[in-house]
Amino acid sequence: MSTAVIVDAIRTGSGKGKPGGALSSFHPVDLLGTVLRELVARNGIDPVLIDDVIAGCLAQVGEQSVNIARNAALAAGFPVTVPGTTIDRQCGSSQQAATFAAQGIIAGMYDIVIACGVEQMSKFPINYATLGQDPWGTFVHERFPDGLVGQGISAELIASRWNFSREELDEFSA
Repeated sequence: MSTAVIVDAIRTGSGKGKPGGALSSFHPVDLLGTVLRELVARNGIDPVLIDDVIAGCLAQVGEQSVNIARNAALAAGFPVTVPGTTIDRQCGSSQQAATFAAQGIIAGMYDIVIACGVEQMSKFPINYATLGQDPWGTFVHERFPDGLVGQGISAELIASRWNFSREELDEFSA
């Protein structure tokens, strides 16, 4: 069984994630493409050896739609033989990309895979993908009439219910 390792981690700078923000002039494909290009250059990897590019992206709309992983790999100058796939696991999308990449390595399906993510918050703020519609519809409202809460509140409720202290959770995270 192969062992999966993270060889490098790189990211763009960040802004405030609001319309007209610091990165709003960049196309999301170019943002991710720049990171991919720098990653292979920094590590001396021949892009032809990359088995896959797996990108997390929550708001797969507009310039971030139509498989941004594949488009960013092409924008980075990778050969057309390098595939890419984009996944949405909400706020855990990039983490899931890393998990899928590791699973592929461990299973012997990949030798080199890039796990990454992109979210152009200056163009596509939180809930942009819903296009003003209620994404839950009756499916959630009928099952959870009191509504759902966000991740931050959920974490606080879970910690309170099972009496987890901040110190315990910080230690577990580390």
